[in-house]
Formats: sequence, structure tokens, C-alpha cells
Amino acid sequence: MSDWDHEVDVVVLGSGGAGLTAALAAAVHGASVEVYEKASTVGGTTAVSGGIVWIPAHNRAADGELTAEDAMAYLRAQSLGFMDDDLVETFVTTGAPMLDFVEAHSSLVFEVAAGFPDYKPELPGGKPGGGRSLNAKPFDLSRLGEWSDRISSFPADFSNVGIDAETRARIHASVDSESGNYCVAGTALIAGLLKGLLDRGISPHTGARATELVADALGITGVRIQQGDREFRLRARKAVILGTGGFEWDQRLVEAYLRGPMRGAVSPPNNTGDGLRMAMAHGADLANMGEAWWVPIVQIPGDTFEGRPRSRSVRLERTRPRSIIVNRAGKRFLNEAGEYNSMAGPFHFLDPKLGYANDPAWIVFDSLHLKHYGFLGVDPDGPVPDWFCQSADLDELGEKTGIDPAGLAATLAEWNENVTDECDPDFGRGASAYDGYWGDQSAPTTAGQTLGPIDTAPYFAVPVSIGAMGTKGGPRTDRDGRVLHVSGTAITGLFAAGNAMAGATGKAYGGAGGTIGPAMVFGYRAGYTAATGTSLS
Repeated sequence: MSDWDHEVDVVVLGSGGAGLTAALAAAVHGASVEVYEKASTVGGTTAVSGGIVWIPAHNRAADGELTAEDAMAYLRAQSLGFMDDDLVETFVTTGAPMLDFVEAHSSLVFEVAAGFPDYKPELPGGKPGGGRSLNAKPFDLSRLGEWSDRISSFPADFSNVGIDAETRARIHASVDSESGNYCVAGTALIAGLLKGLLDRGISPHTGARATELVADALGITGVRIQQGDREFRLRARKAVILGTGGFEWDQRLVEAYLRGPMRGAVSPPNNTGDGLRMAMAHGADLANMGEAWWVPIVQIPGDTFEGRPRSRSVRLERTRPRSIIVNRAGKRFLNEAGEYNSMAGPFHFLDPKLGYANDPAWIVFDSLHLKHYGFLGVDPDGPVPDWFCQSADLDELGEKTGIDPAGLAATLAEWNENVTDECDPDFGRGASAYDGYWGDQSAPTTAGQTLGPIDTAPYFAVPVSIGAMGTKGGPRTDRDGRVLHVSGTAITGLFAAGNAMAGATGKAYGGAGGTIGPAMVFGYRAGYTAATGTSLS
């Protein structure tokens, strides 16, 4: 066609970890590249995350090489048969080369988050002592010039991973140097990638939303972009790469596809399924559409972000001693200290008579929990907010929340008896190395780090439900990120990575960084193949 407004070799849509890695790979391998971002800032969900990258096979660990064989055994053990072995093996074997490539061609430097266990370390191939989760080292934002304040961020009091000072220490996201404008976690990851692109003369276009893929008889040839009052057609001589994130902020898509309730997203409110819709319009095959990167959330009354109700991930609060999660019958239904993604199953339990029996639920804790640890930003000695449902006894707690007080009393009696023996025979809380990681580090045992009686009034209850960091479903791709048509053939000129593609690991969530690791790996592969027209070995 001759009516293009502009043209370039590779167009990347989205500027999170997947998109920026794809853009970097394409540029390094000779393509002219432009990045278009819907938001006014860059970084997407990656920027507001912990910024950890889960790479299950590499030789950077202090204890020696982490093998692909162990990684595959571990992921298969938790996949429940819902994972594409070819894509997962590609992820596992490409992870280490991706790290080397990014470090060689950007300002990122990775380091192992020492001691951070896999999420299910007791499974075959799991690593209780960690080694598979890596951080980006702190980055001096002043190196970005005018881009130093253009990375997406949440208000200082919250993040989708609850990054307070203690959480930063747990994920090894801290700054040793007092000089410079250093950032950590997801901000550092995006900043390092962005610097690599800026050094190559590639500045992302922000406030630019892709609305339609343009095609001819041979495949995808470009994209229509809306930027402010201007709409233009952009030709992609080689490829368009979708890195637009998932669809967790589109209620219609959430209700149509996800396998159970998803009460709130903890990502920035820009992931509305743009890439998904554009790919579907050209016959893309879909996979993993019922899944999300699930996480338990608390929503504080009246709390909003960019005009939308915001959801806060809860991790420390549900893991530390003297707190449990119960349903309206007053019964526990999960391991509160377990990894967050697996909690969706219990929250989605469907009773034929009661409906979703564990939704809603409450975190119940006592005065000593609040005194020792605080709760969701409320200081131990601070005023208690109304939404804590402070109560002198369990009967009053039941009146305020709707929890059955008799059921709760029975649960607490059993719980208090069991924790004296440092055991949880019902759900195994405290048995896994991961369970104690976010608990009370002063306790001498893993069980002691998370188990404790709930016996000292007043009692408190905070509503908790299941939300998501992002969705895991989207266009099915091959090992190089090419989007596949429902016929099984690749759609020429169209690639996807990150949450804009069908998640390679299916239901599995290997460890901290299990979202960003695959996103960067398949972004790397997509960028290389889009630029060169050949598969990355």
C-alpha cells in the first residue's frame, strides 16, 4: 500500500520487560525499531513490580550450575499437564543466553537474589536454597536524562508486590550507595533496558495506543496508532511485536475467559486486552485463557488510583504469625503462607449450594500480631482504621463481618492447639522453606516464622479476595514468538511476548520472577527472529 504515514522494520507495541527486550534484540540484530506505549510513561507492570527475573537454568548460582533437567522436572511437577513442553524447554534453555545478551547490550546487571527459594521448593527439581531468581542491580536514574522521571510508578505507599522497606530487603532490592538517584526493583530493570535503547537512538513513543493491525494477503504489514488527536498508519516492513500486556482491566474479557472470580487487578490500569483483540481479529489461536497470575488482595474503602479502585497484594500480613484466613463459616481453606498464585484454586472452590464458598474471606489476626508487625501500612502503635473491624470478642467480630462466630471459635481453638506443636495438619503451613521466607525472621524454625496462636483480644478482620497481577492467556505462539493462526500456521509478520502471549508455563509459577523471566526470554527470541527472519537456536 502507498498510504502509509511512516515505516520502520519492526514495530514493538508496549514498553514492559517483554517489549523493551524485544526492541533491544531487534535493534542489535540490525533492524530499525520503534516502540509505542499506550500510557504516558514507560515500563508497564514490570516497572511497578519487584523486578525479579526467574531463570531456572544458569551457571551464576553460588552453589554451581542449575541444570535444564532439574528445571524441566520442577515445572512438569506443578504443571498439572497444562504446559507446552516445547515452549517451556525453549524458555529454560534460552534464559541464560538472554541474561548474557541483555547485559552485553544494555545497562542492566543481574545478580542472584541469594536464598530466595522457589515457590514450591519441595517438588522434584525445586530449589529450597534459591538461585533461580535474579535482581537487576540498582540503577542511577540520572543516566536517563529527560527520561529519568518517565518510568511508570505507583504511589510510594504501595506496589503490586507490597514493596515496603522490609519487602525490599527480603527481595534484595536495596541501595548501598548514598550518591546518585538510584532506583531498585522493577524500576531498575526498566531503566537499564531503556538506557540500552536510548543509546541506540530509540526513544519510545508514549500516549500512543495501537488500535488495529493492518494486513494484506501475505500477513501483517503494519498498525494503526492513535496518539492524542492524531491517527496514523505505521508500516512494519518486517514485523509487529505485541508486548501490550494482558486483559485484567477489561471486565468483559475477565468475565468471558477467566476460570473464576478475579476481584481486582494490582497492575496499572492500562492492560485492557488491546493486543489480544487485534490478534483475534486476524484469526489468532488462543491458549491458557482461563489463567491469570493470581494473588490475594485487599481493597481499602475509598482507595483509588487513576480513578479506578486499587487493590493491594497481601504477603507479609498473611504469612507472619498470629494471622489466618477464614471464609464466612469461620473455617480456614488454604495455606496462608504459601505462594500466591496457587491460592486461586481454594478461592475458586465452587460449592453446589453455597456458590463460591471461600469468596469473600477475611484475614483474622489478634492484637499481638498488630502490636508486633503492623498491618498493611498501619503502624503497630497507629490508630486502628474502621475497616479492620476491631472487636472485643469473636461474637462482636461475627456481627461486624458476617463470619460465623461459633465456626471461627472452633477454628481458633484447633489452630492454637496445633501451633503449640509447630504444625498445621490441615494445610501444611510452615512445612515448606517458602512458607517462612516472608514470616518472622527472628524465629529459629521455619514453622515458627509463620505459625502463632491467635488468642489475645481485641481481634481484627480485614476482607481478602483473589485478584491478579496480570492474565496468562493470549495468542498461541511458536518457540520464537510468532503468533499462530487457528489453522496452526504462523501469521506472517506478527509476534507476541509477555502477558500478550499465551503463557508458556500454563498453570505453573516457578518462583519469584516467574512472570518477567519468560516475558524477557520470549521478547528476546521474538526480537531476534523479527529482525533476522531466522530462528534463534
